[in-house]
Amino acid sequence: MGKATRGLLIFVVAIALAACAGEQNRPPTLPSAQIAAPLKLCTPAAPPADLLANPGFMQFAVSVTESTGKPVMSLKQSDFEARAGGQTLPIQYFREEPDGAPTSIVIVMDLSGLMAGELVPHVSRIEAVQKSLPDSMYRLNECDEIAILVFGGDESADERIGQTPNSAPYQSVGQKPIRLLQPFTTDHRLALMRLADRTTGGLSPLYDAMQQRLNILESAHYQNRALIVITDGVDDASAVRKEDLIASIKKSGVPVYAIELGEPYTPADYPPSGPPAFTIVIPFPSKAANTATGKTTPKKKTPCEKFKCVDTEVLEKLVAPNGGQLLIVPHATYDPRVTLKDELNSTMTSLNHGYAIGVVAPAGLVRPEIVVANRRHVKVRAHVVHGPQ
Repeated sequence: MGKATRGLLIFVVAIALAACAGEQNRPPTLPSAQIAAPLKLCTPAAPPADLLANPGFMQFAVSVTESTGKPVMSLKQSDFEARAGGQTLPIQYFREEPDGAPTSIVIVMDLSGLMAGELVPHVSRIEAVQKSLPDSMYRLNECDEIAILVFGGDESADERIGQTPNSAPYQSVGQKPIRLLQPFTTDHRLALMRLADRTTGGLSPLYDAMQQRLNILESAHYQNRALIVITDGVDDASAVRKEDLIASIKKSGVPVYAIELGEPYTPADYPPSGPPAFTIVIPFPSKAANTATGKTTPKKKTPCEKFKCVDTEVLEKLVAPNGGQLLIVPHATYDPRVTLKDELNSTMTSLNHGYAIGVVAPAGLVRPEIVVANRRHVKVRAHVVHGPQ
């Protein structure tokens, strides 16, 4: 994508998302016909046919980044190694993809009630996403197809543009459904417009939403696929079990990039037993019923009882199987150095530049690990786009 085109894209999207600043500037009502998904797909480069026909052939989509998130470019085949079961396997196919291999990307956006909380002073989490996401999206390959799914929030915004909510299993009829705002499209500007003027509210079926997006990814046009989840990290309404979702992600081979917006523990918040591992606290009042009197009385205040706790350990397990990443953006009060813009840029950059690496793995070996053998302090993410998961 040329600089002029990117500049125009950012300018147009900035206008489309100006509604984030207030209630007066709302996008025009769109007829249902305009929700059709324009697709200008590219043909990905493919390994030789004899390799593809080999039942042991596995192709990996690989990204290499520095600690700053900047992609490491111009690596050669000799810089990489494929290791499995104590063996080093020869690399049979190699290709650098400086613009990123065409990818099918699903963005899952949390619109539940906690997303109304501030991320920085006077800016809510949802407003921060709406303002930061357009500047990061231009880093993607122009052939990438994008779909947008949300959960929580207000359905009336969908009705104004003719959207039909998607059904999903729930534990309460009062919950808002998971909605597909935009099916796969290569029109990134159109996809971003769907997130403008969204309100927050309701509970958070995070795991249900992630499961539904895995199902939709099965109909994607590219084998290179990714799931981006932007959330406060709380799930309080899902029917799917965490263990089943983790198994589904592992089976799918799809890398999950989770951007969690929430505050970490501070030393003053620790319970007597010490800080719980991998836990982030987000304000969410909790009460316990007094069955003897029939009255509701507050429980003794400890961090996980006073607040709704985010189980970051579960999120780490969700992103771990396929070379994904968990990025945490706390409130600026906790760490002003970590910004949503930086973490979004890091995620999009990881998808924008990469290497295609293919190996033939003998039957019975564990899945090969792709490493950069001659460089330290770089992070390698690899997931399978062809072959057994």
